[in-house]
Amino acid sequence: MNVNIGDSDGVPLAELDQSGDPPTELVMAGPDKIIITDGDELSIEVEGDDDAVADLRFSLEGGKLAISRKSESWGKSQTATVRVTMPSPEELVIAGSGTVEAQSLARDAEISIGGSGNVTIATIDADRLNINVGGSGSVKSTGSVDRLDVNIGGSGNIDFSEVQVDRAEINIGGNGNLKFASDGTVEANIMGSGSIDVVGSAECKLNAFGSGKLNCKPVAEGSDDAPEADVKDGDEEA
Repeated sequence: MNVNIGDSDGVPLAELDQSGDPPTELVMAGPDKIIITDGDELSIEVEGDDDAVADLRFSLEGGKLAISRKSESWGKSQTATVRVTMPSPEELVIAGSGTVEAQSLARDAEISIGGSGNVTIATIDADRLNINVGGSGSVKSTGSVDRLDVNIGGSGNIDFSEVQVDRAEINIGGNGNLKFASDGTVEANIMGSGSIDVVGSAECKLNAFGSGKLNCKPVAEGSDDAPEADVKDGDEEA
């Protein structure tokens, strides 16, 4: 995944022009940690290893706040923490091994991970959420999503076991895995050994080309051991 942080390599925080409308998108490229708090106005604070803080670079243009490192500092092990106050993000993009913790997302949102980065959202209440994982990254949250679209192209892990989903369309092209709850409809396409676990009374349909599995398990009242639901195989129906 190519991440463009703007027309330049960014500037130190002290030189960043934060005037104008707050961003709706956050892009991160590097090993650092970003903590996002909901707020109407943009605010940025940094802390951590002195060298890592000095290497941070920022760009703000076109509604996109990008946070990266000076190119020559990418191999360093020291990390920094960036605290950002902004409106609930419409889009989060991570390239690298960094971590993003956000309080919430916009009603229509997208998360993209192009490396081993980790995203944790405290609470999601979304009409639509798109998640794209092209590496070994992970996403975790609680809450509810009306429409969930997921594309996993590697060994990514999405733990939405505490997220209630109405409609889901899942595409896995590797050995990634996904867990969520649903009483609606789930359609999965798996090319590889990926696995999907759905808890609830969802109607599930699987198109599998490999050893991938879609496990739909109703919640059995008074029991932790629920029977496995029927999964319609799209290939058999054809």
